[in-house]
Amino acid sequence: MNQTLEYLMSVGTIILILFGISGFSYHSFKDNGWIESALGNVWGATVQYPLIAIPVIIAAVFLGKMWNQSRLTHGRTSKLPDLVIYALMIAGVVFIGRLLIYGTL
Repeated sequence: MNQTLEYLMSVGTIILILFGISGFSYHSFKDNGWIESALGNVWGATVQYPLIAIPVIIAAVFLGKMWNQSRLTHGRTSKLPDLVIYALMIAGVVFIGRLLIYGTL
């Protein structure tokens, strides 16, 4: 009984993660999706305000370097992978709900 419950929970987790990834992919890559909107806004901002891009790029490089050093020093004790899985599961619940209520992701 316990092994069956663990198996069902694993299958449920995988289904929620797949729906989360599918929903994010659908909304990211469709026409006028999230990526197209974000790149359009970034492109418009860099064309209108080119000096804003310089500190943003410097900050992104600095934060990326800090994150990488922190990751290397702490090893595998990070909670980030767990948080990503939980976020995908929550997104899966949201996208399943949207599918049931509206008929689309």
